[in-house]
Amino acid sequence: MTVVLLHGLGRTRRSMARLAARLRAAGYRVETLGYPSRRLGIAACAEHLRPSVSAIRLRAGAPIVLVGHSMGGLVARHLAAADPDLAAGLVMLGTPNRGSEAADLVSATRIGRAVFGPALHDLRVDAAGAIPVPTCPMAVVAGTRALIPFFSGRIPKPHDGLVSLERARLGAGERWHAVPGDHTRLMDHPGTVAAILEALSAWIPSSGRGDPPQR
Repeated sequence: MTVVLLHGLGRTRRSMARLAARLRAAGYRVETLGYPSRRLGIAACAEHLRPSVSAIRLRAGAPIVLVGHSMGGLVARHLAAADPDLAAGLVMLGTPNRGSEAADLVSATRIGRAVFGPALHDLRVDAAGAIPVPTCPMAVVAGTRALIPFFSGRIPKPHDGLVSLERARLGAGERWHAVPGDHTRLMDHPGTVAAILEALSAWIPSSGRGDPPQR
């Protein structure tokens, strides 16, 4: 089984490297993709990635699993919703599925819009309803440790510094995990890795994994 990792807003594929290594060690084939998260809106980011993701799906010969951190989870939602044959499952890590109050605040400033680009508008609470919901199995991992101090008084607790548990929930029957991790490094938290592996095991028979991990 092939797992495709998508980074969050303002990050690069390198931010997913440690998670990729852990999934490979568990026996999964892993691809990490980069995309211009600060130059395009969320739907446009999905369209930018679609040829690469479709090519990975074709090479795999079977549906893949998408794992997205923060905004990457919303990009993955677009991809999976547009092609029901693409994904065997979707895992979202610290994803503002119902928008983020932090995005509301930052998007109200000129410097915030200049730094983070058009996708910031899509991350607002009032824009959350426009993100499509795929029909594939889904899982959400949300953090409860806030190391980013700027929004602590503006986001309902518990939260990971940018996204509250309330806003991370999609409410579409997804698997749900809360871990004591912060937003920036949520993908590397041991609880997050365990939750991803649990979802993969539930969605994919053991025979669908890649080569056995090296010992």
